[in-house]
Amino acid sequence: MSLRPSSLLILLALGALTTGCSGNSGTICDKRQECFSSGLDTGKCEKAIDAWADESRNNEDRVAECADCVSGNSCSRVIEKCIDDCLGIP
Repeated sequence: MSLRPSSLLILLALGALTTGCSGNSGTICDKRQECFSSGLDTGKCEKAIDAWADESRNNEDRVAECADCVSGNSCSRVIEKCIDDCLGIP
């Protein structure tokens, strides 16, 4: 069985989209665990965020913006800078 180049491209793109969404929720949940709740079940957290993000493109965009904001910021900076981007994400 051989994949046509267009099929391969589609598979790679879908994989990147799926990984990106999951990576964003993981980033958010890891930061929540680090900063706010050391006992947080990050797996459950990621599933909840992924399900919410799947509801609409706007939700997906908000998750990406929140993940971008919390990534690389200290807990105090997250509280200061990311509240607008992250508020309302489950």
